[in-house]
Amino acid sequence: MIYRIFYITYALLYPLFLLVSLPGFFIKMHRRGGKMADIWERLSFFRIPAEREPTGVIYVHAVSVGEVFIALKWIRTLRTECNLPVVLATSTATGLQVARDAGVRDMRVLYSPVDMGWVVQRCMRRFSPRVVVLIEAELWPTQARICRHMGIPMVMLNARLSERSERRYAAVKRITAPLFSHLSALAAQNQQDYARFTRIGVPHAIIHVTGSIKFDVQGGVSCEPRREFREILHHLAGERPVILAASTHPGEELLIASAARKNHAFALLVPRHMERRAEVVRELSSAGFAPVLRSEALPLPENPDEKTCYIADTTGELREWTALADVVVIGKSFLQAEGGQNPVEAISSRRPVIVGPHMENFSDLVAQLRAVDGIVICKANELSQKINSLLSHPQQNAERCERAFLATKVHNGATLRSLRLVQKFLFSTSEK
Repeated sequence: MIYRIFYITYALLYPLFLLVSLPGFFIKMHRRGGKMADIWERLSFFRIPAEREPTGVIYVHAVSVGEVFIALKWIRTLRTECNLPVVLATSTATGLQVARDAGVRDMRVLYSPVDMGWVVQRCMRRFSPRVVVLIEAELWPTQARICRHMGIPMVMLNARLSERSERRYAAVKRITAPLFSHLSALAAQNQQDYARFTRIGVPHAIIHVTGSIKFDVQGGVSCEPRREFREILHHLAGERPVILAASTHPGEELLIASAARKNHAFALLVPRHMERRAEVVRELSSAGFAPVLRSEALPLPENPDEKTCYIADTTGELREWTALADVVVIGKSFLQAEGGQNPVEAISSRRPVIVGPHMENFSDLVAQLRAVDGIVICKANELSQKINSLLSHPQQNAERCERAFLATKVHNGATLRSLRLVQKFLFSTSEK
């Protein structure tokens, strides 16, 4: 009864919420390069005629850029042994572009339909999914309800639940438990997540511990940086070591660039949100830096000096830049109240990693790395000193990088295990 009241209220208020949030959505979409022609997909109106669309698909729901990268990693593994068509649905313009640029064969990319009954039904009928795959804890009430009504299995992959999220879900357990009951299976990242999901009412029988796709080195594609990237850094940095600021948030670009300059190193900055480029340039310029933007088709400065820094403000290239760095500093971990970004790219590239005190989004991984001294954690005012220490001890760096790499091996095979879980429902559906 409680869940029914919740769902009726949700179904009534959700359209109102969409109307109120529409102006902000259009502004954000414009800043991130979205096109108005694609926005009708959010209401399940498509430019491609229905008869040209794939059917009997694997429908993958990945909301933001981070989830899209996980989805692409899983889909590439799927492609090694399965030729079924895939639909990848995402909610952001950046995620949409990343998916379209990925070059995965037989993959239809679209905007996720909004979570209203007739919209979701229209999309599901168009593509007739054999299974719906949800990346991480993105379970929408109307989509879940309709998939269950239509007999479409739903499998959640790479699911994790922080202690804070567990407390929130537990407070409304009579709502979350029925919601999660719509799932056919849930792939948890580790035993702690398994325990947390059971405590909020997810049935034990549907939870499988598969490891993290995000941290699965085996499931990745080997990365060889482009020659262009090497040439850019050789020209701008010369013989100076490169300090990569990865997925930074407001204030962190200046913090990390200043720490790099104090150590006579070169700052390579990759903001988390590319639409902040103008703000980042202003802040760095006012502090005496001479920032160069990758997105601007300009010749590189002829005589770069210690004021020069580089902002890689384009999407989908962080992994390649990471492979060229001497030290990687992880963003959203120094100046935010809580958060942290993913350090696994640096770890898999065997690069030394520095994080701030706020890595709550990756607390389990950080604890695992700390146990083997595989990561450096410091406060903002200690960053310059920690960079100096890492640059001064290359042998210790190499050993720390190897320990970190080996510590993440527990997740090796997670992508394939997640694929095997979904295949159980693919085969059962095809036999009906």
